[in-house]
Amino acid sequence: MKSFATTGAIASIAIAASASAQGIITQWTFEGDTTTATTGSGVASLIGGTTATFGSGSGASPNTGRAWNTTTYQAQGAGSGTAGVQFLVDTTGYQGIQLSFEHRASGTASRWAQVDYTLDGGASWVTGFWNNGGGLSPHDSFYSFTVDFSGVAGAGNNAGFGVRIVSIFSPTAFNQNGTLAFGANAAYMRANADARYAPDAGVGTGNYGTSGTWRFDNVTFTPAPGAVALLGVAGLLGTRRRRAA
Repeated sequence: MKSFATTGAIASIAIAASASAQGIITQWTFEGDTTTATTGSGVASLIGGTTATFGSGSGASPNTGRAWNTTTYQAQGAGSGTAGVQFLVDTTGYQGIQLSFEHRASGTASRWAQVDYTLDGGASWVTGFWNNGGGLSPHDSFYSFTVDFSGVAGAGNNAGFGVRIVSIFSPTAFNQNGTLAFGANAAYMRANADARYAPDAGVGTGNYGTSGTWRFDNVTFTPAPGAVALLGVAGLLGTRRRRAA
C-alpha cells in the first residue's frame, strides 16, 4: 500500500502537470473593465502618477473587447522610468517565468517602454532589464511583446515577484518634429511616425504630451513548458529517497 507521503507526491505531480498544460500563472484581459486578474491571482496597479480608464482591446484571444487605457505620464524631459503600470504575481511552484503583453500607444505618447522587476514585492527593483526598442510606432496599433525571466535567479518560485512597465527617454538621438531635436537619453520620443531618429529630419509639428495614452491587453505570466511538472517529479523523488533511507 502506498504511503500517504507518496500518494501526496503523486497528487502534486498531477496538479502541477495540469497547471503546466494550462500554461498560465496569472493573466489580465481587462474584460468587464476591471484590473482583477482573469486567471490566477495578482495585483495590477498604476505608478508614477498615471491615471487610467478602459478602452477597446486588441481583439486577440482571449480578449475580444477591452483593455487598460493609461494616461497622465511624466512631462517632457522629466521622470524617465518612473511612470507606467505594475503587476505583482506569486510564482511559487513555477520556474522559467515569462511575461507577454499587448501594448498600444497614442501618437503623442512615448514609443519607448522599459520593464523592471522585483523579487521582494516591490521593496526594491532591478531597472532596465528589458526595453521594447522603441517598438510602439506607428501608433494606434497593438504590438505583442514577450520578456523572458528564465535566466533571473529568484524570479521563479517566489511569492514576491513582480514587474513594472514604464515610459523611458529614447536612448537614441531623435528629431521630434521639423524644428525640435533631442540628444540620446534626454527626452520622450512620441510614437507618431513623424518623429525620426537623427540624422533624419522629423516632420510635422506634433510633440510628445502627458495626455498621450498607453493601452495594455492580455498581460500574461507563464512558466516554461514542463517546469511545474518537473517540480512535482522532484518532490516525488525526494519522498522515495527518504523512504529508502
